[in-house]
Amino acid sequence: MHVLPRDVQQKVHSLLNGSTIRLSLESDLDESGNSGHRYLVATDERLLILSQNGRGATVDHDIPIKDILEVKAEPYIGSGCLCANLNGTTVPLIRYTNSVAREFGYGARVLSALKKGEEPPLATDDDRTRRCPTCGFPLEADSQVCRNCVNRLQAISRLLSYLKPYRHLVALTVLLMISAQVLRLAPPYLTKILIDDVLRIAEPFKGHVPPLLHAGLMRALGLIVLGLIATSVAAMALDIVQTRLNAFLGGKVTHDVRMELYSSLHRMPVSFFDKRQTGSVISRVSQDASSLQEFLTHNVQFFITNSLMLVLVLIILFRENWKLAALTLIPAPLVSIGARMVFKRMRWMFRRMWHRWSQLHSAMSDSLQGLRVVKAFAQESREIQRFNERSTALYEANVEANQAMGTIMPLLQFFLTSGQFIVWYAGGIGVINVGVTTGTLVMFIGYIGMLYGPLQIVTRMWDWMSRNLAAAERIFEVMDAEPEEAEPDKQVHVKDVNGRVAFNNVSFGYDPNNPVLHDVTVEVEPGEMIGLVGHSGAGKSTLINLLARFYTPQSGAITIDGIDTKEMSAEDLRRQIGFVAQDPYLFSGTIMDNIAYAKPSASPEEIIRAAKAANAHDFIVNFPDGYETQVGERGQSLSGGERQRISIARAILHNPRILILDEATSSVDTATEKQIQEALSRLVEDRTTFAIAHRLSTLRNADRLLVLDHGKLAELGTHEELMEKGGVYAKLVEMQTEMNRIVAVGG
Repeated sequence: MHVLPRDVQQKVHSLLNGSTIRLSLESDLDESGNSGHRYLVATDERLLILSQNGRGATVDHDIPIKDILEVKAEPYIGSGCLCANLNGTTVPLIRYTNSVAREFGYGARVLSALKKGEEPPLATDDDRTRRCPTCGFPLEADSQVCRNCVNRLQAISRLLSYLKPYRHLVALTVLLMISAQVLRLAPPYLTKILIDDVLRIAEPFKGHVPPLLHAGLMRALGLIVLGLIATSVAAMALDIVQTRLNAFLGGKVTHDVRMELYSSLHRMPVSFFDKRQTGSVISRVSQDASSLQEFLTHNVQFFITNSLMLVLVLIILFRENWKLAALTLIPAPLVSIGARMVFKRMRWMFRRMWHRWSQLHSAMSDSLQGLRVVKAFAQESREIQRFNERSTALYEANVEANQAMGTIMPLLQFFLTSGQFIVWYAGGIGVINVGVTTGTLVMFIGYIGMLYGPLQIVTRMWDWMSRNLAAAERIFEVMDAEPEEAEPDKQVHVKDVNGRVAFNNVSFGYDPNNPVLHDVTVEVEPGEMIGLVGHSGAGKSTLINLLARFYTPQSGAITIDGIDTKEMSAEDLRRQIGFVAQDPYLFSGTIMDNIAYAKPSASPEEIIRAAKAANAHDFIVNFPDGYETQVGERGQSLSGGERQRISIARAILHNPRILILDEATSSVDTATEKQIQEALSRLVEDRTTFAIAHRLSTLRNADRLLVLDHGKLAELGTHEELMEKGGVYAKLVEMQTEMNRIVAVGG
C-alpha cells in the first residue's frame, strides 16, 4: 500500500531475493513511541519490520509467517499496536497513531490470510488512510483539510470577511490598539529626558543646586513623573476598552460563524452524515468554533500588538542610533533558526509523552472495565504490574520532556537577549567617548526589553495560528459542501395530498456502483397499508428513505398524487409524512414539548387528545409533573414502550397523510405491544401506511405485502395470496415460525 524509501527498498530486496511483496505499510511512530517512521513488509513466507537510521535501514523483526499463530491490531487511546502471537508469546511488532490505524487493521487481516494460505483481501477505501494529496500527511477523520498545507492567508482573509458588518468597531479597536502601544513607548523616552535633561544637570552641583535652577528641575521632574504615570494609566485604560471590544467582536463573529455552520449542517443531505461520525460533526460546531474564537479574540490581538510594538521600537532605535540598533539584532536570526530546530525536537518529545499517556489510559480503562474478569481469574497483581510499567514509561517521558523544556527555554531566552550585553558595552564606550548620552543608553536598554518579547512571539505566532486556521478551514469545508438537493426552480407546493404513492422503476445505491434497489415498481392507493417484508439488507428502509426524499433515486421516479417528489417542496413533502421508528428519538425537554414537536402551535387540548389516542395519557398523568415531566437525554427517564407511545402521539398530532412505521412494536413486552397496536390502529386509519416489522405476524392485517429480495420486488399480495404461492414470503414465515418454536422449547 506504500512506496518504500530507497534505502528500505534496497534492504528489503537484498533479504527477499525477488519474493513478491504482498503487503507494505508505513508507521508514523518509531520503536520508542516518538514521531518517526517504521515499515512493515510481508511476503507469503516472511514478515519484516524495518527502521531507518543514519546508516540506512535496519531489520527489527524477521519472522516466518508459519510461526505466527495470530495477528491483532490492538487499539489504544490515540494510538495502536500490531501484535503477533508467536508460539504462545505476544510480540508487539509495530506501533502507530490512530491516523493510520485503518491501514494496520487491514494489515492484520492480510497477515491472517497469509498465515492460512488464503488470498489476501483487496484493500477498500475504508482500509486506506486518507492523506493529503500534496504532502502525504494523514488527514483527520471526516475532513480534507491538511494542517500542514492550509492556505493561511486565504483562511485569514475569509475569517476577516466576517468582520465587515462590524468594521466601525474593528477600526476603533485597531485605533485603541495603536494608541496603547504608542503610549507604552513613552516611558523609556521620558527616562532619557529625565537622565539627560534633569539628573545630568543636577549631578555636578552635588546637592547644592541654585534655587532658581532647583525650582526648574523639580518642576521638570514632577512633569516627567506625571507623564510616566499618565501614559501608564492611559495605556491601561485603552487596553481594558480594547480588550473588551475585542472580546465582543471575537464572540460575535464566532457566533455568526457557528450559526452559519449549524445552518449549513441542517441543509446537508442525510448522506453527508452517513459518511461521518456524529462526534466529528459536533466537534466542528464546538471545538473548531472555540479554536476560531481563540484565534479572533487572542491570536489576532497578540499578533497585531506585538508586530506593531516590534516595528515601532525598531523605528525609534534606528532613528536614535542605527549602529546600536543593528548591534541589538545580531543574535535574533541565529536564535530564531535554533529555536525552530529545538521546538521541532520538543514536539517529538511531547508527542511521545502524549502517546504514553494514551497507553496508560488504555491499560487503566481496559482493566477497570474488565474488573470482574480480572477478579474472577485472580489477576489483580498482573494488572497492577502492567499499570506500573505504563506509568513508569509515562513518568520517564514526562520528566525528560519537561526537564528539556526547563533547560532549553532559559538558554534561548539568554541567547535571544544577549544583544543587550553588546549594547551595554558598545553604548558604554559611546558614553565614555561622549558619542552617546547616558540617557540614550538607558533608553536603548529600556526599548530592548520591549523588543525581545514581541520578537519571540511574532517568530512563533505563525506556527501557533496554524492549528486555529486549520480549524477554520474545517468549518469552511462544511459550509462549502454540497447542500441537500436544491429545490427546483418551479417548486410544486402541496397543501394536502390524497396519499396515492407510486414507485416507477426506482433504482438506488448508497454507493452508485453498488445498487441496493433495482427497478422497483409499485402503486399504492390512498389509505392502503403496505407491509414491507424481506431479509436484512433487502432494501426496506432504503425504500422509505427515498419516499421521504432523504435520498434521491438514481433512476426512476417516486410520485405522490402523480407529482414527482423531486419537484415538490421538501418542506411540503415532509409535512405530509409521519414517522414512527423502532427506537423513537425524544428531545431533551418535557413530554408536552416532545408531543408538540411537529406542531409547536398545538394547544394543550390538542396535545392531550393526541396522547389519549396513543394510549399515553394514563401513564403521563401518573407522573408527579404530568405533561411537564422532563424526559431526560434521548428520553432515557422513560421506558421503551412509553417513548414509543409518545412518538405515536407526536405522529397523531402531526396528522400526516402518509405514515411510515419502522419496527414500531419491537423490543417491548406483550402488554405494552397490545397498547401500542391499539394506538397504531387509530393512527393508520384513512392514511397511506408503509410498515416494516420484524415479526411478520404483525403485518397480517396489511392490505398488501411488498416482498423485497436483494433489492428487487419479489412478490406483492395479501398474506393469504403469498402463503398459497409458496415463494419468498412463505419461506420467511416458515423460517420465523420454526425459530419461534425452537425458542419456545428452549425457554
